[in-house]
Amino acid sequence: MKRILVIDNHPVMLKYMTNLLEREGHQVKTAEDGLSALDILETYVPDIIYCDMVMPRIDGEKLCRIVRSMPVLKDVFFVIVSGIASEAEIDFRGFGADLCIAKGPFNVMSEHVLNVLSEPKRDASLDRAGEILGLESLYPRSVAKELWRSKRHFEIILDHMSEGMLELTSDWRIVYVNPSTVSLTGIAEERILGTDFINLFHESHKQSVREVVEAMDDRPLKIRTNFPLLVNGKQVSLYILPVRDEGRLLYIVIMTDITEKRVAEARLQQALKMEAIATLAGGIAHEFNNALMGIMGNIELLKMDLPENEKSDRYFEIMKRSGYRMSRLTDQLLAYAQGGKYQPKDLALDDFVMETLPILQHDLNPAVRVETHFQKDMAHVMADHAQMQMVLSAILANSNEAIEGEGLIKITVENQAIDDNFTHQHPGLKPGPYVCLTIEDDGRGMDEETRNGILEPFFTTKFQGRGMGMAAVHGIVMNHDGGITVDSELGKGTGVRIYLPAISAESRAQGAKGVKQPEIELNTGEGTILMIEDEEVVVKVTQTMLEMLGYRVMVAGTGKDAIHMAKTFDGRIDLALLDIKLPDMDGGKVYPLIMEARPDLKVIVFSGYSIDGPAREILDAGARDFIQKPFSLATLSEKLKKVLE
Repeated sequence: MKRILVIDNHPVMLKYMTNLLEREGHQVKTAEDGLSALDILETYVPDIIYCDMVMPRIDGEKLCRIVRSMPVLKDVFFVIVSGIASEAEIDFRGFGADLCIAKGPFNVMSEHVLNVLSEPKRDASLDRAGEILGLESLYPRSVAKELWRSKRHFEIILDHMSEGMLELTSDWRIVYVNPSTVSLTGIAEERILGTDFINLFHESHKQSVREVVEAMDDRPLKIRTNFPLLVNGKQVSLYILPVRDEGRLLYIVIMTDITEKRVAEARLQQALKMEAIATLAGGIAHEFNNALMGIMGNIELLKMDLPENEKSDRYFEIMKRSGYRMSRLTDQLLAYAQGGKYQPKDLALDDFVMETLPILQHDLNPAVRVETHFQKDMAHVMADHAQMQMVLSAILANSNEAIEGEGLIKITVENQAIDDNFTHQHPGLKPGPYVCLTIEDDGRGMDEETRNGILEPFFTTKFQGRGMGMAAVHGIVMNHDGGITVDSELGKGTGVRIYLPAISAESRAQGAKGVKQPEIELNTGEGTILMIEDEEVVVKVTQTMLEMLGYRVMVAGTGKDAIHMAKTFDGRIDLALLDIKLPDMDGGKVYPLIMEARPDLKVIVFSGYSIDGPAREILDAGARDFIQKPFSLATLSEKLKKVLE
C-alpha cells in the first residue's frame, strides 16, 4: 500500500482519482489547490503526489518547487497531471516533477496513473523519460491554447513589474508572488508561498499591519509613504485590493519599495531646513555686522576726538579687539549661510581649538571634562576656520552623547610625519609632514559594523551627534587634502584622528609678505560719494568717516531713491557705496540701473554679508571693490583711494 496525495481543483477529477487508487488498496488524501495541499503536507508524507498543473492558490509548478525545497518531502514521487498538455510545452523536469500525464480519456489516463505505482524510486529511469504520457490520445484545442497563451502573457507582465505583486487568501496567506516580491523580501518563492503575509514585516510593524488589514472592508486600502512599513530593511508602501472570485474573497497586494524615495525626501527636507537655517544665519550676521559697524566706527571716531591718553587708549584697544572678535563670529555664521564655501587660510590648530572650545563647551554635559594637549612649536595648516569648527562641533557632540554620566574628552594636536607605510594603509594621503588633531572619549564605543560604516553617507546610529554626521566630517577633511581614521571598541571609547597637511615655515613667511598691512596714514580725498544704505546707525558713522576724509556725501535710503539721484543729480558723482539689502530692492537690481544712468560711475559694494554670494554677482557685473562691515576708517580710506585713483 502506498500513501498518495491527489491535488486538483476539479471535484470530478478528485473523485475519479480517489476511486481509482483506493480500489488498488492505496491510502488517498485530496486537496483542491496548492495551499490546501501544503496544510496537509505539514503532517502527512506521501509516497506519490498527483498534482494538477493549473490551479488557484498555488499552481502545480510552484507547489512542486516548494515540495522539492522541503527536506522531508524531497524524495516524494511527484506527478503532474495536466489538462493543457497538448496545448503547452511543459518542462516538468525543469521544476522538479518526475513525470507528466496528460488528462484525457479515463481509460488511457488510468493506465498511466496506475503504472506510476510500480515506479520504485524517484531516480529510476523511465522508458520515456521527459515525455508526456497520454498525448497520443489527445489533440490540441484552440480555446485552451489561447487561454494558456493569455495566462503566460500576464505572467510575463507580472514577472517584469518593478513593484511586488502578491495574491493572498481571505486569511492573509500568500499564494502568489512575482520576482520583484522575492527580491524585495529577500525570501525565495518556495519559502514565501503559503506563509502568513503579516510575517513579511519587521517585528515592530507586525501588529500595526494586522490591525489595519483586519479592519479592511471591500474597499481598496492604500498604506502610503506617510506610514512606511519595514520589509527586509526596506521601507514599503502597500495597495491592497479585495477581489471576490466565485464567492471566494482574495486580496491582491501591490508592494512598492519607497526606500530611495524616503531617503530623497529626507535629504530634501534636510536641505530645506539647512537653507532656512542658512537664511536665518545670514540675516543675523548681516544685522549683527551693521550693529557692529555703529559700535566699532563710533569707538574709532571717539578715540580720534579725544586727546591721547595711555589709559583710555588701553580701554579703546580692548573694546576694538572684542568688537573684531564678535565680527569673526559673524564671519563663521556667514560661512554656514554660504552652504560650506571654503576659504582656507593659515591656521594654527592649537589656537583654533582654544578659540572654538568655549563656544562649543556650552552644549557639552557638565559632567564631561575636556582636556587639551598641544605639542610645542606646532606647524600650521591651510584650512577653512568655519568648516573646521563644524568638524570639531560634530565630533565633540558624538563623543558627548557616547558618554554616560561622568567622562573625559581629550583633544590633542601634534606634528606628525607620515611615511609610505602609513599612506598604504590610508589611501588618499601622501607622505610628508602633517598636523594631527585627535579627539578621544571614554564613552561606550562602537562595534566593528558601526565603526566600519560610520563614515558612509546616510549612516546613522542612536549615538549619532546633533548636526552633521561623520560622513560630512569625512567630506570636509577630504576637501582639505587630509585624512581621517576612527578607532573604537565597545566599552573602550572612541578616538577620531584628523590629519591635515602642514605648511612649511617658508610658505607661511611668503604668505605673510603678501599680506598688505593697513596704512597708518589716512588717505584724504575729494569728490562726491553716493551712499546707498538704509541702516541709520551705519549711515551716520560712515557719513562722518567720509566727511572726515574730505568727501561730500549724498545718502539714498532705498534703491528707488538711489536710481532717482543717479538720474537727476545735476553734478558729478565720483563713487557709490552700495549695500546689498535695501528696503525696496536688492543691490544687485539697483546696480545696473544706476550704471545705466551714469556709465562712468565707480561702485564699491559694502555689506554685512561676505563677499561670496550677492556681492560677488555685483562685482562680476562690474563693481570695483568690496568692503565687509564692520570696517575701520583706515580700511575705508584705502579702498576709496584705490578705486578713485
